[in-house]
Amino acid sequence: MAHVGNKCASRLRTGAVLDLWHAVWVSISGGRLLRLLTLLGSRAWWTGEELADRLEVTTRTVRRDIDRLRELGYPIEALSGPGGGYGFGRGGRLPPLLLEDDEAVAMAVGLRTAGASAVAGAAEAATRASVKLEQVLPPALAARVDAITESMVLVGSRREQIDSSLLAVLAGACREGHRLRLGYKARNGVETERLVAPYRLVHIRERWYLVAHDITKGEWRTFRVDRILKAFDTGRKAEYPDPPDPAELVQLSVSTLPYRYQAVIRFDAPPESLSARVPPGYGLVEAHGSERSVLRIGSNYLDGLVSHIIGVGFDFTILEPPELIPEVERAIDRLNRSISERS
Repeated sequence: MAHVGNKCASRLRTGAVLDLWHAVWVSISGGRLLRLLTLLGSRAWWTGEELADRLEVTTRTVRRDIDRLRELGYPIEALSGPGGGYGFGRGGRLPPLLLEDDEAVAMAVGLRTAGASAVAGAAEAATRASVKLEQVLPPALAARVDAITESMVLVGSRREQIDSSLLAVLAGACREGHRLRLGYKARNGVETERLVAPYRLVHIRERWYLVAHDITKGEWRTFRVDRILKAFDTGRKAEYPDPPDPAELVQLSVSTLPYRYQAVIRFDAPPESLSARVPPGYGLVEAHGSERSVLRIGSNYLDGLVSHIIGVGFDFTILEPPELIPEVERAIDRLNRSISERS
């Protein structure tokens, strides 16, 4: 009997060890699956070798983990061959809150600051999403979010608010590459109808702009979204002849074209140094050799141009317009008089 009892005890100890190893394996593999999901969600496509290297496992283990995720209902696509790999298929999704600590804090703070958005309804939607997110944040992360946001003062947008549904139509047409028929109010108040090929949406200086190819006029244009009265997706495929840099086109449009005076100024500074002194949307910086730059900037008033140019803080040469030169000379005289009066 004692012999039998020892055998039973041995089996029990063996079973306990196996259960322990099973628990450890489940913990390790479960954590690895979450890491694998995080990687798959971070970009469109991964090779098996890249995933194996990130997870510190073999490619065979990666294949086995991919099969396990498919069994759990994740639509993961695979492609064999030299350019093969893995990626989420249509409808792919991640488990809720699969976020690193800094990602969770950034998302929560971003939602709280959305109240200053120029998109109608965005503040309310962001508040609802923020409440849902913070309900599941760990206490330590929730405290970090509170500490950051309690010290912030948000100032709402002074620009005209735009309809979020209109923004969604424009973004959808850009994504699908469909032509749009727009009702548009120009700067002078005249309403027109435009047929355009929408390309990109650009947000700058608290406003949204649609960059599109105006099919009727045969040229690339920018359209202020708050002036778009209606947008109808025609369902027809759009063509994009020689597409421009969207951000550059918008910056050129908002900083020069609407104004009476359009200045071209050469500065004795490389483009990166000049760009650091010119806020986005206030002027377009272009390289002029390796050590010089050109700034294109507009204003309805010459003295406004002078203040912009002098404020940059680099030596400059006025290329256009010629009437700006005497205005700069008058500004220099005023500064000299101010200094001499103090002395």
